[in-house]
Amino acid sequence: MGDFPALVDVHYGSLRLADIRSEGRTDWSQEFFGRRPPGLIATAPGEVFFITSRHTGLVELSITIDEADPGAELDAYEDVVEVPFEAVAAELKLFLFDGVAPHALPPLPAGPGAYRIRYHCRGMDETRNPDLKYDDVVDEYLLQIWPAPAAPPATLKVTSRQGRYWMFKS
Repeated sequence: MGDFPALVDVHYGSLRLADIRSEGRTDWSQEFFGRRPPGLIATAPGEVFFITSRHTGLVELSITIDEADPGAELDAYEDVVEVPFEAVAAELKLFLFDGVAPHALPPLPAGPGAYRIRYHCRGMDETRNPDLKYDDVVDEYLLQIWPAPAAPPATLKVTSRQGRYWMFKS
């Protein structure tokens, strides 16, 4: 239904999706980093916070917004997890580092309500190479969003060292 492919400038190893009314309401230092284990992605009403292995630099990010479950791409990615998401508005934006204008995403197909987000990660271990330059793109991420009843988070696959670090650290 709607796609957002881009090279994205990451700072502090994270990105956020939110609607304009909800953006900034959640204290992710407590809601995400305060959890043990923290995981790769977390949601609050109207907001999504997700980790990239790259602390600072360019990453490849694709976001698909679908009317139904598009299916997991388990063979193409090393780490794949799912979380429920409660949208409070139909319009989400991708928020980058402070002061950078947000990127608008295609509207959610069912408007506000219950959705599922599947987060795919590839190349996270390669970001630990000390010779990487800012614009070397080695890690790639895919977010799939579709309407779905609320269900518990699910870990479909975690094989990278970085994925295991975030999913299972204590």
